[in-house]
Order: sequence, then structure tokens, then C-alpha cells
Amino acid sequence: MLTNSNRARDFRNKRVWAFSAAVVLAALAIPTSSSGFVAAADLNSTQSGIVQMEDLTSNVYLANGAKLTAQQDGNEVLLKAGQEVIIHYNGTDLVETAQDETVAILLERLGIEPGPLDMVAVEDADSASVQIHVGSNVVLYDRVETVTESPVTYVYNDVLPTWSETVLQQGKDGVHTEVYEVVYSNGREVSRQLVEETDTQATKTVIEKGTLSNFAPNDAAVADIVKNGDGTGKIVLENGQELTFNRTLDMRATAYTTGDPGVGTITASGTTVRVGTVAVDRSQIPFGTKMYVVSNDGAYLYGFSIAEDTGGAIRPNRIDLYFETYEQCINFGVRNCTVYILD
Repeated sequence: MLTNSNRARDFRNKRVWAFSAAVVLAALAIPTSSSGFVAAADLNSTQSGIVQMEDLTSNVYLANGAKLTAQQDGNEVLLKAGQEVIIHYNGTDLVETAQDETVAILLERLGIEPGPLDMVAVEDADSASVQIHVGSNVVLYDRVETVTESPVTYVYNDVLPTWSETVLQQGKDGVHTEVYEVVYSNGREVSRQLVEETDTQATKTVIEKGTLSNFAPNDAAVADIVKNGDGTGKIVLENGQELTFNRTLDMRATAYTTGDPGVGTITASGTTVRVGTVAVDRSQIPFGTKMYVVSNDGAYLYGFSIAEDTGGAIRPNRIDLYFETYEQCINFGVRNCTVYILD
């Protein structure tokens, strides 16, 4: 009897049967290649003629993976022309190409006559490569997989809106695999032995998720601004979104961009500069304050912004708006703006 380690080795070397290939090949004088396969033509060349066999009507089984699913008449199981067929017979693997024929005709053409106690198991008959097992015992391999889903970790970003999610690292599911050697006799499973077990550990998926509420895209025009008597109100955008504010400030606004003297790509608060970054006097507007900025002349809707930067020229009632180019900064110049401080 094979030990578990021997069975695992046999599985990795494809399929090894309980028949003695050496005895059979010696008796038939069949030449083999270094790959261990015997060409069908070599098998036929040793025969005096095609073996006339009785129709296979009782012991032909269809196999899907390691399970026998149905018993069929061998004259009804059709193989398509061009399908590769590997016949496991008497401890040898025979390679043949089907010729639009039934299993019974194929075996007869190859001179293979199953005995009265032999099974013929046709594995994955509709696939490009069909396996046919002939013998009193048929050995198949059952692969059982248990999947552990990739764990998800969130990284939160307070300058992105709550609906923003970006996959920073795509993880992989973990898989625990067990391979069982399954032996069938007369169409029934008679033994099942674990021969191989492997584990692939799951890796985590990292997702960046925004936490910024009361956010508006800057490409949406303003439909209306509603002001209450206490200074609060709401900004209604044409897309239907509403922003609530708790107060307004009249500010003198200038413009800056990367490349200006002393201006890099990292703000004083540690974020990366972008349209929507505003330099402020921190004693008046703390870092992280959300704003909606509109020029009083109606020429500029700077839109949703965050106080993230500061500078030596900034003083009370002055803000500096970041633009992408120097030309945009020149066009903006210096303008009076209304700054809506968002909730």
C-alpha cells in the first residue's frame, strides 16, 4: 500500500496506476518515449489486427473531476474530431487524437478490449483534452478548495469627500487546498485518501476613504444662495446638491502657484497643493476649515476650498487662492470675494 508521501509524489507525476507497466510493455513489446507516453500508432503496430470487441454497454461512466456522474452506453459517448485523448490503460498513458467517433469505436481502433470487470471512465468528455481510464479500479483526484476572502483595511483621508474610495493595494484571497485520491470500483467509490494539502495566505486590500462631509465638486454651477438672518444659510448647486454654511467673510483674495518664489508643492499643513488649496491667516481661519469662495464681481467661482496653507504676506481679511498656472494667477489678479464658511 502506498504511503501518504508516496501518493503525493505519484499525484505530482500525473497518474500512476496499480497495474505493472513494465510487465505489460514487455508482454506487448511496446516501445516507450522518454516522456513515458506511448503513441497509439506504436500500440497498433504490435497488433496483428484490430481487436473485435463487444459493444461497451454497461461499464462506461462519465466523470467530472473526481466524481462519476452518470453511466452511459459506450456507443453513445461521442468524441469530437481533433480532441486530444489520453487513455490510462494497463499502467501506461496512450496519446491519441479523436476522429469524430464514439468511445467504443476509439478503444476498438486502438486494440483496447476492456475485460468484463473493467470500468471505462471518460473524464471531462467536452473538454479539449479528454481523459479515459480503463481498468478494474479507476483512480481520480478530487481537489477541494476553501477560500478565505482578502481582509479589507481602510485608510481615511480628511481632504477627500465621504463618497470617495480608492483602492491603494489590491489584496488576494487565501486558498486552502486539499487533494484526495479517489478509487472507484464497479462505478462505486471504494476509498478516498488525502494525498496533498497546501495553503496560500490571504493578503489585505487597502482602500483610501474620504471623510470630508459637506463637499461640492467645483465644476457644478451655483443655482441659488439662501441666507438666513443669523448669518447661516445654504448654497444650492445646479446638480441639486446643497452646502450649508454658518457664516460669511468679506475677504481680499490674491492668487499663487507652484514656482512662485518660496512656493513648493507641499503646504504648511503638510498636504499637496491643488486647486482648492487656500492660504489663510490661521488666527482668523484655522487649518482644515472648509470654505466656498465666490468673487464679488461674479467673474470667478473658485468654489469648494480648504484652508491648508499660509505665508508671510497673509494677514487678516486676506486669502491666497491656489491656481495651476502662472497665467491663471495673472488673470485673477486681486479681487474682493465672499467666503462662505461651511459646516
